[in-house]
Amino acid sequence: MTLINSILIDDEQNALDSLEILLSEYSFINILHKISNPLDIFPILMNSKVDLIFLDISMPVINGIGLLEKIRECNSIVKIVMVTAYDNYAMKAIKHNAFSYLLKPVSRVELKFTIEKLQKSIEANNERKKLKKILINSKGNTVIVEPNDVGYFEAEGSYTHVYLKNGSKLIASSNLGVLVDKFPKCEFIKINRSTVVHKNSIISIHKKQKKCLLQLNEKEIGLSVSTTFLREFNSIFNNA
Repeated sequence: MTLINSILIDDEQNALDSLEILLSEYSFINILHKISNPLDIFPILMNSKVDLIFLDISMPVINGIGLLEKIRECNSIVKIVMVTAYDNYAMKAIKHNAFSYLLKPVSRVELKFTIEKLQKSIEANNERKKLKKILINSKGNTVIVEPNDVGYFEAEGSYTHVYLKNGSKLIASSNLGVLVDKFPKCEFIKINRSTVVHKNSIISIHKKQKKCLLQLNEKEIGLSVSTTFLREFNSIFNNA
């Protein structure tokens, strides 16, 4: 089973600890962080690969439904399991594409059902990803790539430089907009007028220097970011 990187969010430490104990029965669930301040999730989402979030609903800083809405603004694919003592939020959670809904106290049986459902979903998604191939015309040749192969795109007139995560580069014979449209929108983000990066390549954002740091083939690469990008980043991650 693929390792599932997970975050637990709850303002009650006892609830975090109890859920961690229940999840310890599943060796493939890797708990990256347990956080009591819900807004701490955004820097983690920006800098780590997160597959699954267990999210409490009743919290003082921002309730779970409001946080779910904000998470969906910056990450449309992470699986979110709502965990709450109340059963009247189910429809709102479903509306914002929550994966599942667990009532406190969380039972082993219900958690097991959710984890099994999650496994099936991830396995099906992995199979779909294997089939996702994109053709790029480069110097008279056709190169086949997967979205996750790409580190970033950089426009140059009617051509586009495609920097792959393995350190190699292609020159695509199409402009940036046309090329990027072939790739999943949820996985890429425009950081300036001529550059689009794969979110998983980003390791840090330096706001004062207006730079974005990427990692490709164990090399760190600095790229300039626009004021628009920083403004949207601040809005999403509450770091204004």
